[in-house]
Amino acid sequence: MSTMTAPTTRPVPTPGATVRAGLALSAVLGLANIPFLVLDIDWGADEPPFALLLLNTAIGMVSVVCAVLAWNTGNRRLIRINAAALIVNALMVLPGIFIESPAFITVASAVIIVATVTSVVLMMRRPSQPSQVAH
Repeated sequence: MSTMTAPTTRPVPTPGATVRAGLALSAVLGLANIPFLVLDIDWGADEPPFALLLLNTAIGMVSVVCAVLAWNTGNRRLIRINAAALIVNALMVLPGIFIESPAFITVASAVIIVATVTSVVLMMRRPSQPSQVAH
């Protein structure tokens, strides 16, 4: 007679406080992309194309969805997709620091870049493992 054993599965750990802080910040960054699409903003001499604003909003929504889904599960794939979306968004905003534009565009671009770096660092942190000492 043969006995069948159930496969052992590892429980998926819920993300820690630092990862959740990064996820929350990334969701706020993603939601902050929406007003740039619908508001009438004085962009200065170099107005971005509408397609770029639409892409920026879509990337923000990807970030929000990934953050919400990864909140309880800690799914590393979703966290990586979220980080990639944030980095692409920051690269799209980066020219706002260097081109001649209104002051609020420069400040908003700098804040978005700093918040993106902070969020990615927090999300990508691994929980610390106790070190094994060989005797």
